Amino acid sequence: MSNEEKIIKYFTKNYNKIGDDCAYLSQTKQLISSDTLVENIHFDLKYFTPKNIAHRLFTANYSDIQSSGGKPKYVLLNLSFPNKNFRFVNKIIKNFHRYCLKYGIEIIGGDTTASDKIFLSLTIISDAINKNKIIKRSQAKINDKIYTFSGIGYSKLGFMNIYKNLKLPKDISALSKKQFLSPKIYTYYDLFKKIKLNSCMDVSDSLLSTLRSISSQSNKKIVLNNLLNINKKLHGYSKNDQYYNSLILSSGEEFVPVFSSPMDLLKFNNKESFKRRGIKITCIGHIEKGQGVHLKNFNLNKVKTFDHFKNNYSAL
Repeated sequence: MSNEEKIIKYFTKNYNKIGDDCAYLSQTKQLISSDTLVENIHFDLKYFTPKNIAHRLFTANYSDIQSSGGKPKYVLLNLSFPNKNFRFVNKIIKNFHRYCLKYGIEIIGGDTTASDKIFLSLTIISDAINKNKIIKRSQAKINDKIYTFSGIGYSKLGFMNIYKNLKLPKDISALSKKQFLSPKIYTYYDLFKKIKLNSCMDVSDSLLSTLRSISSQSNKKIVLNNLLNINKKLHGYSKNDQYYNSLILSSGEEFVPVFSSPMDLLKFNNKESFKRRGIKITCIGHIEKGQGVHLKNFNLNKVKTFDHFKNNYSAL
């Protein structure tokens, strides 16, 4: 169990609103979530531009509200930075403001203070949503199918390409760096309102971590049986299925939802509303009675994901 998981476990035992991507405030019927970016942990000033940092901060929080079924509406922005970095941080602020305007988010407050490096913390709040419309991690049902969006895997490759000098084909290198530095922003909260979903969570630390959380909180077994369709381009690049599976399952900060449903959702890929937003749904498995995440002929315990306290990915 990671340090992050230990902290979350402590608080979930003492407070019943904790455990999903968002907490629900019943008095105002709103979802609320918070996320933090720290210099030299989530970004550095050598490779990340102010726009990259603003983009990542926005995307991480925007994704959390949507994966819980809500419409992102308000944010509180907290900034800590050295005085010498004021101009750089000011560019982050201006870029972040542009994202908020583009996606209809209102900045309603925050705080600033001095620090020895740049810290950015964002709290995001949804529009009003009835409690029965919230999508939780804990409600996956037996015979549900497990889905996600296609394209997972580029973020980790981008990290490895930049920081570990992993050599990649030119086209894959470009796609990977782009996804790592500026993860794709999807808007899907309105589309999900039209679909019967039993559970959902976004991919932050990794696809495998997300699946394990859904399995654990739903007390159900997840059987994976079709990872190929997640990213056919990377499958073609990979030297074997073991390498490909490790990459897809361990890539973090992809900020796409993983969700379960009793319906066949692949038919929505033909809908213009999905095509227009670049969303392609892929089925990767199903829910059974039992516990844990399982993939035939593959040891999931060997998959290593990003550790926020060690500041690293393990090599592929």
